[in-house]
Parts: sequence; C-alpha cells; structure tokens
Amino acid sequence: LQRAAAGGLAMLTAAQKKLCTKMTLVTSQWLEILQRLCLNDNVEIQHRGLVIIYNMINADKELAKKLIECELLEILTVIGKQEDNPKKQNVIDVARACLVSAMELGLIKPYS
Repeated sequence: LQRAAAGGLAMLTAAQKKLCTKMTLVTSQWLEILQRLCLNDNVEIQHRGLVIIYNMINADKELAKKLIECELLEILTVIGKQEDNPKKQNVIDVARACLVSAMELGLIKPYS
C-alpha cells in the first residue's frame, strides 16, 4: 500500500507541478513523511520518495529552498555519495539529480 501511494504521488507531482506546493498544505508533517520515504528500507519506496523530492525541487524554487534547508539535504548527500550499485542505482541517480537541480537553482554549492 505504501509503495502504491508513494508511486501515485510521484506520478502526480511529475504531471502537475502545482500539486507539489499543495501537498505541503495537507499536513504539517509533510517533511517528516518525505524523509521517512527517502530512508525506507525498501529500495522501491525510497526511489519513489526521491522522485517526489526531485519533482518538488524542480516545481518551485521556494519549495526547493525549504527542502534543502532541512535534513533532506543531508539525506540526499549521503545517498548521492554512495558508490554505484546495480541494486540501488535508481535511488542513487535520483538523489544525485536532486543535488544537481539544487545546485542549478543556486541553493547549494558544488562540493570541492
């Protein structure tokens, strides 16, 4: 059920950018929910959570700023720095794409 719900939300946020900001109004715990998805033991759920984050970062700069200013930046960084791994490559690639988008928006600086 969790995998289906996260997958549906990932698809909806990709198709309708305005849903990315509306999603934050549904509950005050939206950040915690996203963090739990990104840290889930199930790689498929983790991937869906990261896709939602990616969609939100690319939907609205202010929303992206909120996401990057919380613990999600650390989560994205830890996942993105992992060595390539065929079993988790989708997850690693999406985390890296989130970090690239945040850099392009000027929210973070490249690691040197």
